[in-house]
Amino acid sequence: MEKKEKLIRIYEQAGFQLLDLLKKLEDGPNKRNKERLLQQIAEILNTLTGNASELAAEILSEAYSDGSNEAIDTLVDQGIEKVKDSLKSMIHQRAVQEIVDDCFYSILEATDHMSEDIKERIEEVIRRANQRILIDGVSRRQALKDAIIELSQKQITGMIYKNGTHMPADKYLAGVIQYYQRKAHVDGSINRIQENGVDLVYVNKVGITCDLCAQFQGRVYSISGNDSRFPRLEKKPPYHSHCVHSTSAWIEEYQGEHEAKRMIDLSNKPFQDTRTAAQIRRYNQIQREKARKNETRKQWIRYKGRMGDSFPSLKVFASQKARNTAKYQEWQDEYRGIGIEIKKREQNE
Repeated sequence: MEKKEKLIRIYEQAGFQLLDLLKKLEDGPNKRNKERLLQQIAEILNTLTGNASELAAEILSEAYSDGSNEAIDTLVDQGIEKVKDSLKSMIHQRAVQEIVDDCFYSILEATDHMSEDIKERIEEVIRRANQRILIDGVSRRQALKDAIIELSQKQITGMIYKNGTHMPADKYLAGVIQYYQRKAHVDGSINRIQENGVDLVYVNKVGITCDLCAQFQGRVYSISGNDSRFPRLEKKPPYHSHCVHSTSAWIEEYQGEHEAKRMIDLSNKPFQDTRTAAQIRRYNQIQREKARKNETRKQWIRYKGRMGDSFPSLKVFASQKARNTAKYQEWQDEYRGIGIEIKKREQNE
């Protein structure tokens, strides 16, 4: 398993661990039990933060080194005979540390949201159970059990955006590490290029991309802004959390007169979405496919929360759902059945 996949997995596992703690409320939401749960929450999140920080530092350091090495290869290929290749200089050490620090702040922010989310769910379980006990006369244990089932069907939140969207912790960290990994790679490349006296860089072009990246890709930029023939590199990749764009050295003498003129013209075109209609359709199709996969994952979380730990893995569930098998239909019926039973108890007891 790659380190990035391992990082995402530990957030997924921590989320399930936190949701499992809700089940312990069935023993009674007394003060002692709640204090024990809060202690366990702190232990889970402290371990998560430590492991995530260590993994992230390794991932980002390796990405920076990879970017630097790619820049070295490009410089050599374009005729630079003596290339500075050490990563021990302060410019590289400081650059790596700044990226690691920024990523760590995002990890801490996610941990805070996870902590707040599970604590709010604990209080909500107790509130809902007490309400049903008082109003409907349901037994305490049954009221707690029903509330726990319902409040276990959504993943633990890792980030709340300004529009109110709650992003699950593992998905949020997937975006965070993707962004900083790409940033480390790009910064490693640019710093190595500058260190070797080269000012011009090329941002690679990707056929299927978003409207934002389409504006900036496939151009040559002047890092310093001193070469007025090219736009200054004011906004460098990554342009968003899942951006795949990077930079490479662009040495004019190696390109030839015709290619240099073509790139000057291309680089100074208006910054706007340059995608064809076919590319836009394909990009939107890919986004819809991602949305479907994400919905399957959300559905699996709901089913697992309601139907228990014995419920099959996401991979098995997705496979059965895609084929609309009898087993998938059976799960649907069971999921609905449990929901109906909960509502009946709410209405009749």
